[in-house]
Amino acid sequence: MKKTKRKAAPVSRLKRRLRDSEQAARYLDDPFYRAEINLYFGTAVNAGYIILKFFSGVILRSDWMIVFALYYTVLTILRSSLIHYIRRNERKQNMRAEYRRYRLVGIMMLGLNVVLSGIVSRMIGKDEAYEYPGVLIYAMAAYTFYAVTLAIMGLFRFHRHGSPVFSAVKTVNLAAAIMALINLEAAMLHHFGGGDDTRFRHTMLGISGLGAWLILLCISVYMIVHASGELSRMQKEPRE
Repeated sequence: MKKTKRKAAPVSRLKRRLRDSEQAARYLDDPFYRAEINLYFGTAVNAGYIILKFFSGVILRSDWMIVFALYYTVLTILRSSLIHYIRRNERKQNMRAEYRRYRLVGIMMLGLNVVLSGIVSRMIGKDEAYEYPGVLIYAMAAYTFYAVTLAIMGLFRFHRHGSPVFSAVKTVNLAAAIMALINLEAAMLHHFGGGDDTRFRHTMLGISGLGAWLILLCISVYMIVHASGELSRMQKEPRE
């Protein structure tokens, strides 16, 4: 018990000091503000990853790195537009507007899913491999771990807010994590799996690509159908 109290005391003192700051206290007490700050941080990390992928693609003359950089650029633009809406509007005050943005993200995700299927098909059909330097492949692994962790946390965190806009952010985070996993898998299979075992590489990428495509397709269709249903229901309700 004494050890527990000793360990808890520094944590309590740290919290008291943080609460002396207005912004820090708001971060601890306001779940919406905390989610907003976390979104800023995630967007900044994604922007850094885009820059890394793009310039690495230019230096290494890799079209695939540039394609992935453009894919993540679209995701970052989507996330930034949602953050901009969150900053300028009170959450859950205009549910019609939130569901419109929720549906728009679903439509955009359908388009990105077409791009994803094209990327995976070309990876398998033309056997285009990823050749990344050792340092870069570990940076990709670190980003993938971060993206997956962010997506998993978002599944639970944003669900509590009951806001369609926050749910849309959750979907964008999930799409980024799935794309990062496929990208890392392709790089790892080429780097560590042996260049001659093309059948195994094609099988693994095909299974992963199909799984990712189906997951994102189902989520996108659900977002569009769910948002359209809610908007139709609100349209029938008498306005106050």
